[in-house]
Amino acid sequence: MQRIVMHIDMNSYFASVEQQANPHFRGQPVGVCAYLSKNGCIIAASKEAKALGVGTGAIVQEAKKLIPQIKLVECDPVKYRHVTQGIFSIFRDYTQIVEPYSIDEAFLDLTGHIKNFRFAKKVAQEIKKRIKKEIGDWLTCSIGISFTRFLAKVASELQKPDGLTLVKPRHIPGLYKRLELTDVWGINFRMAARLNRLGILSLMDLYNYPETNILQILGRPGWYLWAKIRGEEIEEVDPDAQKLPKSIGHSYCLPVVTRDLDYLGKILMKLCEKTGRRLRASGRVANRIYVGWSYKYQYGDYLHRKTPKPIYDTMDIWQTAFGLLNTSIRSEVSMLAVTVTDLRPWSGQMEFWHNTIKQKNLTQALDKINDKFGEYSVYHGRMFGTQKNAPERVGFRKSVLIPEKDEDLKYIPEE
Repeated sequence: MQRIVMHIDMNSYFASVEQQANPHFRGQPVGVCAYLSKNGCIIAASKEAKALGVGTGAIVQEAKKLIPQIKLVECDPVKYRHVTQGIFSIFRDYTQIVEPYSIDEAFLDLTGHIKNFRFAKKVAQEIKKRIKKEIGDWLTCSIGISFTRFLAKVASELQKPDGLTLVKPRHIPGLYKRLELTDVWGINFRMAARLNRLGILSLMDLYNYPETNILQILGRPGWYLWAKIRGEEIEEVDPDAQKLPKSIGHSYCLPVVTRDLDYLGKILMKLCEKTGRRLRASGRVANRIYVGWSYKYQYGDYLHRKTPKPIYDTMDIWQTAFGLLNTSIRSEVSMLAVTVTDLRPWSGQMEFWHNTIKQKNLTQALDKINDKFGEYSVYHGRMFGTQKNAPERVGFRKSVLIPEKDEDLKYIPEE
């Protein structure tokens, strides 16, 4: 049976939803902001704004200089979730195997539901029409169709906005010859540099690289990437994938650009508390912490550290993250992020660690108070003065649980 996977990615999603909601914004450059102050960060830009040079991550005051007529609106999480609910309900009319990858994209496994790729293209065209008719005529999406999850996502990136691309096995050599290493999902600049050092300068070089060498030099993660590039199905479309995410994290565009470590430490503490709360609510612990940051006029960086013991407590997360940040920043910071990974369920064996039981009881007591009386009814002293910072936002890659039909929307906020 032919495997058929579809990846659907909504175009300029938050900005397009705002244009749909306000006809005066249609055809105009629009930026959706975390907040509207001059140092605010644009988290989504319309296609009109992108065409004029303003994209995601731009600072509000810089965007206004570049496009004086740009329409700026503050992020509206409730609105975006409501629209996403409607879009995903359309997807489930074609298959129940729908994996929400983020609030604006999803994978659909159509294997067994349709005969072949020709019918898959017809389904894709029908989904596009239904989104416009049933959700909003200003909303477009790019759709990729292939025989693996990885290649479906690569395909959806090839024609934006409003594209439809089919990648069959015979298309792979020609496709890879016109793409750079960093054009595909899973290869960032760091990974590309590692591949370059092995003499792998193109996707076809990676495609043809000996399997044994990849495994020996890059380990299992490198082998997974190599296998996906070659069209092997490593990951199934998983409708439950977001119910237990592989990582948990939060990021925040700062209202002021600064190098003040006391201020950065307070903001980082709030991000760690939000991350820790979600980690504990999932009943899991983490074994690795990433901290990332962006500079005002250049790309940022990130560092990570494996922890000597499994952690779940906010202060433990913060101490590791701040230790990495404190010794590494070189300039004024405009964005902070913290993520915990290598997650696994809480184990009774953890209680053998020194003070673990006492720490766990205290942390659970604080969580219960905040559950009952509202977030930040009690909080760490290092967070004092940050009540208005890092509010709930909806990021593009976050854990959203989309209801299957008309039930109330349940979600785990991330940004």
